[in-house]
Amino acid sequence: MSGKNVLWEKHRMYLPEMRQRAVHRCKHCKFFVQIRGKRETRNGCVVSIKAYGGLEKRVPPVIPVADIIKRVGLEGLERCLEGVDPEKQSCGKFQPKNN
Repeated sequence: MSGKNVLWEKHRMYLPEMRQRAVHRCKHCKFFVQIRGKRETRNGCVVSIKAYGGLEKRVPPVIPVADIIKRVGLEGLERCLEGVDPEKQSCGKFQPKNN
């Protein structure tokens, strides 16, 4: 939704503790992970998966594709992989990675 909407991007609200870095990037978010398949590994966002987005389950840095398919099916896997760009401004569900 907010990818190309300039008004949205300029009017985002940040909590005081998150203003230190004015623009958060997807690559710094804990939900931005590597999804490992049989032959390749691709970046994806797992915030839409209830177990990970709701922080019911720890978000590992690399998730097997079978785990994603088991939780949300093939359509859910496509949503996790579509439009992923490490340099894109993060969404409102940003959580910093715990390195």
